[in-house]
Amino acid sequence: MKAVVIGCGRVGSGLAYLLELDGFEVTVIDQSPHAFDRLGEGFHGEVIIGKALDRGLLDRAGIARADALAAVTGSDETNAVLARLAVRHFHVPRVVARMYDPRQADLYRRLGVLTISPVEWSISRIGHLLSLRDVAPVTTLGTGQVHLVEASVLPGLAGRRAGELEVPGETRLIAVTRSGRTFLGDGNLPLEAGDVVSMAVTTGAEVRLQQLLGFG
Repeated sequence: MKAVVIGCGRVGSGLAYLLELDGFEVTVIDQSPHAFDRLGEGFHGEVIIGKALDRGLLDRAGIARADALAAVTGSDETNAVLARLAVRHFHVPRVVARMYDPRQADLYRRLGVLTISPVEWSISRIGHLLSLRDVAPVTTLGTGQVHLVEASVLPGLAGRRAGELEVPGETRLIAVTRSGRTFLGDGNLPLEAGDVVSMAVTTGAEVRLQQLLGFG
């Protein structure tokens, strides 16, 4: 498989190395020749020096046969343009753009561009860590609107069905850890005090989950 990474900063260089380890043929583009020093000697992919918005340079990078493209330059505008170009003109199957401005990220997300916003993710993550004492965040999924959290089952919920913690479109049971063993969640499973439930929760539904768990 072929991947093109545009921007060889800390994210781009790390991503290029990770994709190569995953079996991709990787081409990295950056306008600064010194940026490629971040790749290290272990990287065996192709590097191209130049401005990513140069159509000839994109052709040389093999964008027409790319299976994936990541636009992670330092410019939101450049990343957005590159992502839309990759999707609409070159029909790259998987395209992701990094955007620092959450408002721009949301706008382009609605236009069909998969975006990752470090600012949006950080705000959400820190907010969860500071405000949720009883429901512990584990990670953020996809573009940041769904979170994986863990919580202990209180004695008051013992005997209740695990499916009672689920709200369509807001919370979903993923797994249960009991007596040192983790298994996939089943809505009909009777909960036991001390169980640890892993839940997928949409942004804004955390308080609702706390209430379902008996914390609030």
